[in-house]
Amino acid sequence: MGMHNFQLPSSDETATPPMIDLSVLTMTEIIRLQSQLQQELTRRFERTLALVFSDIVGSTPYFTRHGDAAGRQLQQLHVDLLGACLARCGGRIVDTSGDGAFCVFDAVPEAARCVIAFHEQLAQANAERGAAHQLQVRLGLHWGPVLTDGVAVSGDAVNVCARVAASADPGEIRLSRRAFQELERAQR
Repeated sequence: MGMHNFQLPSSDETATPPMIDLSVLTMTEIIRLQSQLQQELTRRFERTLALVFSDIVGSTPYFTRHGDAAGRQLQQLHVDLLGACLARCGGRIVDTSGDGAFCVFDAVPEAARCVIAFHEQLAQANAERGAAHQLQVRLGLHWGPVLTDGVAVSGDAVNVCARVAASADPGEIRLSRRAFQELERAQR
């Protein structure tokens, strides 16, 4: 059995890489290729980011009591308030599914400033709404490595952040230990 030579293209190459016929590779060659691909994936797409999950508390019963239009308005208020704060703090919304939002920041201090500003804006918005229509959220903040191409963000750190948010009480911002360690001294 002859060895098949393959080389991943460097990131500065613009030509389409040659196709590799995987069906003729030996197990050793596939393992080596897998290792090369993992290294390239990490080198090009792994970054450590501040991750935030924001979750509306009690949205399912709210939809049931007040209807779809009112429930959707509450969700929109959540996204609008969060989006305005993100714009000022350098974060971005990655995804809004269901009654939550997943956001990323380059650093924890900016993320912390954003979630604090969000809570302040939320308190002002709730002051103008009846008690039955107030927006209650729980937030989780985590600092960890993810894979991102600038649009999608994935990895175990995303799951950790979701669990941190799920553990928070209504109106609470909960941080992971890693996020807390990244805070500026004055923020602690």
